[in-house]
Amino acid sequence: MPESEPRLFLSFNDGKEVNETLRSAATRLSSRLEILSELGDSIRDTELSSERQSSDFACFHEKIPLNESYCNILLRQKAACRKLLVENRVDTVIVCEDGPGGCGPLIAVAQDMGIPVVEMPFGIGEMRDYQMYIENRAEEKTLNLVPDDETGQALRQYGAKWILPTQYGPITLFPAEFVLARIAVGLDLPEPWVVHGGSADALFVESEAMERIYKRENVPAAKRIMTGSCYADAVHDEVAANPALMQAYETASLIDPEKPRILIALPPSYHGERKAEFATYKETLERLLKGCKAAHPNAHITVSIHPAADEQTRQLIAELADDVSEDWLLRLIARTDVFVPVFSSTTRWALMAKKPVLNYDLYQFDLPTYDTAPAVFTTTRLDVALQRLSDILATPESYQRAALEVSSCSKEWGTMDGRNFERIWNTLQDLRRKARVETRKPISVTQRVLSLFKKRQD
Repeated sequence: MPESEPRLFLSFNDGKEVNETLRSAATRLSSRLEILSELGDSIRDTELSSERQSSDFACFHEKIPLNESYCNILLRQKAACRKLLVENRVDTVIVCEDGPGGCGPLIAVAQDMGIPVVEMPFGIGEMRDYQMYIENRAEEKTLNLVPDDETGQALRQYGAKWILPTQYGPITLFPAEFVLARIAVGLDLPEPWVVHGGSADALFVESEAMERIYKRENVPAAKRIMTGSCYADAVHDEVAANPALMQAYETASLIDPEKPRILIALPPSYHGERKAEFATYKETLERLLKGCKAAHPNAHITVSIHPAADEQTRQLIAELADDVSEDWLLRLIARTDVFVPVFSSTTRWALMAKKPVLNYDLYQFDLPTYDTAPAVFTTTRLDVALQRLSDILATPESYQRAALEVSSCSKEWGTMDGRNFERIWNTLQDLRRKARVETRKPISVTQRVLSLFKKRQD
């Protein structure tokens, strides 16, 4: 993005540590971070009232039972987003997700103001994620079952698409009262059970493989635009800046044949929530790290620490690994030979960079993400994963065979040309120009009458 282009970041996370990290990152980019909860607290009663009057709240309030506390929270957030966009003259909104996990108030207000909203996904969200959520909540007995009272009746009438039939009964992602509040204040979703099921104007597709996934996840074709990903450029730039990394990439060979590099990226502990191969997270780490070390006499083991890892876990890893890194995982992927993740969305960038991947599914997530990438070796058994690692690192030739297998599908997962951001920027500019043209179009009298008639009918 050109340095002259002003940037503003909005966090709708209430975690103090998370926001401190985000604020620090924004400052390094000569920008600033605003926090939605803080902005909402500063909204005056008159601004809240104005936001309420511009929504369908009054219409719904006459028909169905509403939790006014929920409604006021959401309306206050909408008012805060509107004020933020107006005062900062924002002309484009970029989000990572527009579905139930996205910032609904920001997206709704931006579109109400004619500002284009674009999705640039950070990770990979799939329906299977919701299925795991349902399984976990069912075990905890905390599912949001649809009630049989007047609230449930109203939800079935006005928000039926929010209801998912399951073996446990009909459920919603959020409590029924909160869903009705969202609908009443204008935060409904086209597809509430789709990660990218919101109303963003466009979703920038990262690769051919991601296009298949979005299609499978019911993201409309009209919303999907193939651009590539800025994350692909981050890997490319790291490789291009180092001749040894570039040679390894171009020849599908080890960076240093005498010292193979293994990168391990693990999630935080889900022991107690998910089925696992070993009794404790500590035992898993010990077996994994010692096994990787034994795969090659000179192997160099780097572990990418998850932000949620506690101090005890960090100390254990520091004792067993050659390097414990908090560097950006994408840079680490560019600098490794073999990647050992647990269903990480960053696996796609390792595939793009022709790195053999051992996907150790230690928590039995059983995600379909990489089903179309046979080069990703997935197993729930550590001994099988370690044997595969030993086979790959047995000789430089065995490594090259594995890397060439990855290279056969690498282009499907990302474009390694360093021009992804250029394509993204040009597409953003096209959307901005289109939005300006649409904003200038006058609304006909017929359109106004039909709009008013529809509102009265509702």
